[in-house]
This record gives sequence, C-alpha cells and structure tokens, in this order.
Amino acid sequence: MIGKRDTSRDGLRNKIESLVLTHGRPVWGFVNRHPWLSGIVNHVIVNQAVGKAPFRPLLLSTMDDYASWSSLTDRTWFSRYLPPKDIPNLPAVEAFEPLYVTKASGPRLSDRSTLLFPTFAQWFTDGFLMTSSSDTRRTTTTHQIDLGQLYGLNETVLQALRLLDQQPGRRGRLLSEIRGGEEWAPRLFDEHGVRNPRFDALPAPMKMPDELPADRKATLFAFGGERANSTVFTAAINTLFLREHNRLCGVIEAANPGWDDQRVFQTARNVNVVQLIKIVVEEYINHISPYWFKLLSDPTPCYAARWNRENRIPVEFNLLYRWHSLVPETAIWNGTLMPIGGARFGNEPLLRDGLGIALDSASKSPVWRLGLFNTAEFLRPVELASLRQGRNNRLASYNDYRERMQYPRVTRFEQISGDAEVVAALKRLYANDVERIEFFVGIFAEDPPDRSAVPPLIGRMVALDAFSHALTNPLLAPHVFKEETFTREGRASIAATSSLHDLANRNLPNGAAGLRISMDHPSHVAVA
Repeated sequence: MIGKRDTSRDGLRNKIESLVLTHGRPVWGFVNRHPWLSGIVNHVIVNQAVGKAPFRPLLLSTMDDYASWSSLTDRTWFSRYLPPKDIPNLPAVEAFEPLYVTKASGPRLSDRSTLLFPTFAQWFTDGFLMTSSSDTRRTTTTHQIDLGQLYGLNETVLQALRLLDQQPGRRGRLLSEIRGGEEWAPRLFDEHGVRNPRFDALPAPMKMPDELPADRKATLFAFGGERANSTVFTAAINTLFLREHNRLCGVIEAANPGWDDQRVFQTARNVNVVQLIKIVVEEYINHISPYWFKLLSDPTPCYAARWNRENRIPVEFNLLYRWHSLVPETAIWNGTLMPIGGARFGNEPLLRDGLGIALDSASKSPVWRLGLFNTAEFLRPVELASLRQGRNNRLASYNDYRERMQYPRVTRFEQISGDAEVVAALKRLYANDVERIEFFVGIFAEDPPDRSAVPPLIGRMVALDAFSHALTNPLLAPHVFKEETFTREGRASIAATSSLHDLANRNLPNGAAGLRISMDHPSHVAVA
C-alpha cells in the first residue's frame, strides 16, 4: 500500500524553495522567455544548489580518516563529504536482496523518463565515475568532464584513436569507417574475435564475458572508454559524439585551411566537450529537476564564487549514481521487444538498423521508476555490490547525509516513504532505528517528488555536484571561454546545442526528421 509520505521533517526552507520552484508555471514561463531575467534567476539557483554542502576541497578523502597533504592532493583516492563511520551490527549484505526484487504486482513504470535518460546517465558518468577494480576506495578517473568515453584517459589511448593525417579534408579526425551509409568507429575485433593490434593501448571492454562469441566481439567498437561498448545504447551515444567530433573538424578546417592536424583536432575536442556540458545542464539536469524554471549552462555564476575550485569526485557521488532500478528488462527496438540483457556487448542491431533507430528506440522505450522493490533481475547482484562498496568505504548513515545536505534528520520511517512495504522492510532490516539506515539504501527508499526523475536527496546531491563539476570545467574559465579557443564556427555550434536531438539532427544521414529523441516520457509536460 502506497500512501502519503510524512513531510514533517522536510524542513521549512526546503518546503518554501520547492513550493516556489514547482508552482506558478505561467510566471516561470515568463522568466524563461526573458534571457536577462532567466540569467539572474539561474545565477541564484546555481549558487543555492552548490551552497547546500561544503565547498571543495573537501576535508577528507578515502585515503585516511584524517586530512593530510597526501589525502588532499592524491587524486587516485575519492574525496568524501563525511568522515568514515561504522554502523554496528548491520545485517549481512545478502539480507538486503529482497529490497531489489520487484513487487508481485509487477514493476512500477516511470511517468517521467524514457530509456534515453538512464542510457545517457550511464554513458555520461562512465566518463568520470571509475572505481579501481583492486580497491573500491580508489579511482582511475581524471575527475573532469572531458569526453574520456570517446577520447580515452591518456595520450597513448588518444593517439591510437586518431587518424593523424595532414592531408586536406582529413585533419583532426578520429578514426572511423563508413558502413551501410553511416559513420562508425573502427572495429576492436575482427570477424574471428581477434583483437586488432592497432588498438592494443585501448582498455579492454569492462566486464565483457570471456565466452562472448566471435560474431558479437566483431561488432564492438574501438572506443577510448572502457564501458562505452557495454550496451548497444551507450555505444550509440558514443557514436553520436564521434560523428560530431569529425563533423566539427570539417567545419573548423574549412574555416582555417592553414591549421595542421593537431590544432584542428584539439579545437574540435574543445567544442565537443563544451557541447556535452551544455547538454548535461540544459537537457539532462533539467530532466532530473522538477522545477518549472529552465536551468541554463551559464558558467558566470562560478566566476567569482567561493566554490570555484578544481573538481574531485566524492565517493558518495560515485554511489548515488547507481540508478539500476530505472533499467527495464526489455526495451523497444525498432518496434519490437528486445531483452536489455541481450543488448550488452553486441552492437549488431546498431550496425544493422542505424544510429537514428537506436536513439528513437531509446526514446520510445519506457523505463522503471527509481526506487526499492523495482530492480530487474539481472541487475540485482550489482545493487548488492554497491551496498557492499558503501560499507567498504565506511560511509556515514543516511540521516548523517541528510543533515550534511541541509535536510532535517528523519525521526520516523514514514518520513522517508509513504510505501508501507518500504517502511516495513526498513524497520525489519534496521531494527526499528532510523539512525542505522545506510546511505545507499536510504537514498533510494525516498519517494520521488512530482515531476522529478529522482528522489529528493539524490536530486540535491546530483545538482550540487553537477553544477560545481560542469561549470568549473577549465574550458569555461573566463579567460579560456573565448572565440580563440573554439573558433567562430565552434562558438556558433556550441550556441546551437542544448540537447542530444541537436547533435542527432546534424549527424544522421537524413537528420532527425520523423524520429523521437528525448529523455521525457510522452505524457510529461515539458518546461516552456
């Protein structure tokens, strides 16, 4: 039984903020239509969002329980918002498996999102949320939004992916091939399943089964990101940004025929990264937000802000992005049902039907609602592994993180969720003590607000880190974000980009005409 959640511990200021930003649609429509006014409001909202927690550098990292020069500067460790804490006498991780089993009535569907939303979320965060396979307290990330999914994490990988040709019409390009009238990354394996030695420097596709058949291996692409081939849908997003990079090279080279391969490449990369940041804020974050105000990818709020510091990924951010329950067991692919599990490590449908069909299919596939009792069977082990990772990092309690993010501590389980089954399960697992609820469990136990794609604490933490992460990118610094860094043509392309649809329209054989490319569920009322 799902009833009304007890909102008595939401906090007065939080309630007022929510009331103002989620009501008065006509007023917000007026604000959105006037750039000077929306710019002022955007400045206030961004600073308010980032100000919900301490600014970087955070005091602690996963290296030690105390601050040191090493812990503050060694970026192979995650930073952390709260000191490590041991919650005594917790049940074994395996006891939590029922939390991730769908209810007898079946999975709950989202009325907010399509499959394009979790696809983009997975692909985007795979570029910078990386956990060491040998020690879950450590990371291999660059801590930047830098399109590492496409370009790789180091120069050796990047060189293997580039065409490196000074001939006119070929400068700056990434390696690609034309097949079926469309542009694709080169193949990582040949038809016999043998890896192309040209790409020995590239990371192996993470978690690719050893027994993967040769014909499926032969459809995997040579990408810089270790997880870019993980599903046919993430491969589609990476392909879209590959095509955009090479398109930008053509535009930039035509306007600057005297530039060499290196300058054309680097300039196109600059533009491509900033376009990604715009999409992250203006499509992805707006999709997550329940506000009627349309958030803008405007870096000026951070120019004089105290929070404008070098980015470093917190371990909590790494865990709160485990949105496995959004992923359905089946997707609609070109009008027919396709098991999601079967879409892993095999890009044959993408090569056969084309990039447009992939993006359209993701945008027509329903997804499940984020929360407990709603995870597809093939992803349940991953949920338990995430809970185990939180314990390995000795994360503080759910209530501790509520307090850190300026929510009052809950005193009753009913203040977390109005779902009686969720409340009963939490009481059983945590011995009727709300102070024992773990971070990873608590954040997904919350009920999502109306019009929001995610629960409240996740939404707050995503906004906080997304703004302070995206808008402090080096390419957006005031002395860098200039025409000389991007060219006039590059700046025009950035200005014309705010969604994946914009990229698709420029990089599909017939544009995006007749295709649906959107993270929004068809029934959702979009911000004007």
